[in-house]
Amino acid sequence: MDGLDLERAAPADVDAFVALLEDAARWLVARGIAQWYPGEAAAGVARLHAAQARGELLVVRRGGRLAAGVVLTSLPDPIWDDLPADDVRYLHRLVIANDLRGTGIGRDVLAACERIARAAGARAIRLDCVAANVALARFYQALGYYPRGVAHAQGTRLLRHDKRLKGPLVDTAVTHLDAIDFDRFRPDDVATLCFVRDRDRVLLIEKLRGHGAGKVNAPGGKVERAESAAACACRETREEVGMEPQDVRCVAELRFQDTNGYAMRGFAFIAERARGAPRQTAEAVPFWCAVDALPFARMWEDDRLWLPRVLDGEAIIGEFLFDRERLVEHRMRAVAPAWLETRAHAADLDRRPQRR
Repeated sequence: MDGLDLERAAPADVDAFVALLEDAARWLVARGIAQWYPGEAAAGVARLHAAQARGELLVVRRGGRLAAGVVLTSLPDPIWDDLPADDVRYLHRLVIANDLRGTGIGRDVLAACERIARAAGARAIRLDCVAANVALARFYQALGYYPRGVAHAQGTRLLRHDKRLKGPLVDTAVTHLDAIDFDRFRPDDVATLCFVRDRDRVLLIEKLRGHGAGKVNAPGGKVERAESAAACACRETREEVGMEPQDVRCVAELRFQDTNGYAMRGFAFIAERARGAPRQTAEAVPFWCAVDALPFARMWEDDRLWLPRVLDGEAIIGEFLFDRERLVEHRMRAVAPAWLETRAHAADLDRRPQRR
């Protein structure tokens, strides 16, 4: 929805905004989603009037009515007290009229808030959602927001997210994702990961050498010339842990760009079964891990964004900007599994000519 007009609310808009929140709360409760509850917004109307008076209540109008609204404020949120930061904005109470769900207006409101915050000199936006609302968390994460841990407020577990709007990436070859034409992306290397599943657990490795040494990951490695990504995933799993993956399917294409100019395209696979038992090699120490207890603190920062989604059956494309080993920007989208399968079985995937 191009040209969305997100404007400051008038005093008379507060009651209509509360009505949107109450409608949304009833919609959520009817579907068993623990996010907002009826009566909650009405009880906090004084805070909304205060936000409106500060110019922080923003609304979208459509057809003579409020279609959406949000509070965008510079006032610190106590749930972030353990992560103090200057020059950030906090986003609260993003709400869309129930009949406009699925039209893209939510994405556009977020993008408009990011433009407003960036113009005001903010370096990041922070927001949160109820930790149990997995769909909403993944919505934010797909748009570039990164999970920053769980906080508790009034007995509710809240999953915090933030998104970098601008930063000190000035003396680098690549400063932001929008500078990369991913339609013509030609990485230096193409690599794979293969997650072997055994019901509710997945095989991981402690990487002993090569790219990512010291981190936890899945078996995998670089695709050789004239080799398909699917063939590489099977070969690397055999070489690193001594298992032969079966029923292998591609679940993600991951496009990595480093601020120093280095680029890599990754393909992630899931094997529903494998022949043999895992064994330690010079490259890896394998171990089984429950899918609901993945050790993200020891993994690459992007893993916590896309790995739970593909283990739940999604197929995705992810684009990630790293500054050395620090993730600074990302975005993701769902794709058709058949498209990924075609890519994964093609040889000679586009990459830059080898340096001599």
